[in-house]
Amino acid sequence: MTASGGSVPTETLDAHAEEVHRRALVFNALVGSGAVPATPDADFTLPPIMHAGGVTGVNLTVALRGGFAETARRMVRTSGVIDRLAAGGEDVRVARTTADLREAKASGGSAIVFGFQNGGPIEDEVEHLTAFYELGLRILQLTYQRRNLIADGCGEPADAGLSTFGRAVVAEANRLGVLIDLSHVNARATRETIEESAHPVSFTHVNLTAYHPVPRNKSDEEIRALAARGGVVGINAVARLLSPRGRERGATIDEFLDQVDHVAELVGPEHVGLGLDINEGMTEEQFMARRQGFLREFPELRFGGDFAFEHYYVTGLDSMAHLRRITAGLLARGWSDDDVVGVLGGNFMRLLDVVWGDA
Repeated sequence: MTASGGSVPTETLDAHAEEVHRRALVFNALVGSGAVPATPDADFTLPPIMHAGGVTGVNLTVALRGGFAETARRMVRTSGVIDRLAAGGEDVRVARTTADLREAKASGGSAIVFGFQNGGPIEDEVEHLTAFYELGLRILQLTYQRRNLIADGCGEPADAGLSTFGRAVVAEANRLGVLIDLSHVNARATRETIEESAHPVSFTHVNLTAYHPVPRNKSDEEIRALAARGGVVGINAVARLLSPRGRERGATIDEFLDQVDHVAELVGPEHVGLGLDINEGMTEEQFMARRQGFLREFPELRFGGDFAFEHYYVTGLDSMAHLRRITAGLLARGWSDDDVVGVLGGNFMRLLDVVWGDA
């Protein structure tokens, strides 16, 4: 069994909701690293799932651990798999510009943005960021939970901020046109990066301390600071981040939508989007391995103890194949068509136009 319960049929919406969903360029601002092809001849599972959910673009995590060489090989391998599929007739591409995303929307194809969840692969050379940019990197989370040479993560007990080297990385990301992501960055480094960056930045996949006050989540103050500079907040579908009881009982789509509403009410609907943070197709066996490995390396992400496989993600939203349920839910709550289109991807597209500089 997979986290999405096996094959997932396309959701059926009423005519109005379906028209709104079809109109949107749907962008999921975080897909887990489990979708990265393990070998050059491996299957690439994302496009069918994206099609099922009406999703045009995703930010695929191509780096969470590892150094420069390992990460460069992974990016080259992933590009090669995508190019092989495209040469065989599949409408899929690596997105390096917002024009690539819009072309994929027009053709009904899939666009894959390369993103890092950790700046560690840059090592101690700012020039490595330029090399990664040439390989397709367009979204850079500065650090993942732990301290690196750039900044402190939200899993550190101290509250160090952005380092001198980190300020150089921010400047280079601004120069190249790489979107900076602060989802797993600690509070001080978050504030300092928002102030330091010449471009707006993002929380691609977060939840809110207003609902669950853990260091991984973001405060209203941080959200206001991000939005004041033009940033966008992507809401995460991980149950134990959404709710204090998420580890025990999971979370509902209504709890997810409550956080979308909260950001919209706090800073305006133009500053909220989707970053589901789902490891698509994860099996129960893979979940158990993750619990014994990854969640032992980052024990603070357990939020108090182990949790059941079925409580990993929002119930009914454990794959982006179900993303139409967000469209239906927002419309049922009285959101306007235009604002729903913004949440589904228009707000992130506006941000990428600014940062990538190719509008």
